Amino acid sequence: MEKYWAAFPDPDIDYIYTSAHINNTDMKKIWMLVFVCSYCQLGFAQTDQPKIQSAVSGFFNGLSLFNADTLHYYSTDDFQLLEDGEIWNLDTLINKIMPRKNAGVTRINHFEFIRTEQQGNMAWVSYLNTAAFSKGEKRQEVKWIESAVLVKEKGKWKIQLLHSTPLPK
Repeated sequence: MEKYWAAFPDPDIDYIYTSAHINNTDMKKIWMLVFVCSYCQLGFAQTDQPKIQSAVSGFFNGLSLFNADTLHYYSTDDFQLLEDGEIWNLDTLINKIMPRKNAGVTRINHFEFIRTEQQGNMAWVSYLNTAAFSKGEKRQEVKWIESAVLVKEKGKWKIQLLHSTPLPK
């Protein structure tokens, strides 16, 4: 017979429980506790969702500001962008946007997150991205459906892969 030791508040008294003392009701309570704890653990698995989404919006703020340092901050060293059928790295993206830096174009991004998932230090998101461009009196709105894979490096969420598909006007 298996024995379980339990210490009571009085340190001079030890009591031995045997498996015979654990009845079906006690076992049901134990299993219910295990189930509740497991369910709670699943519920806390996505505590980083706001940080993950914030990394995406932070990256695009860097894009809007033509700020290479911000883009580097929110992306991994092996960042890859699948942009309208082309494969770019971060240097390619920066080289494409920098000529427009002093052109007087303003970009404001709006995100509608469709899904955000996290598995440990990896996450992926899908979202609609709407960018409102303006230059003087001219206005233009462009929409994309995008997905991103992020990894957590040194406590910070960074984009490793970004896939962007323009939506019809």
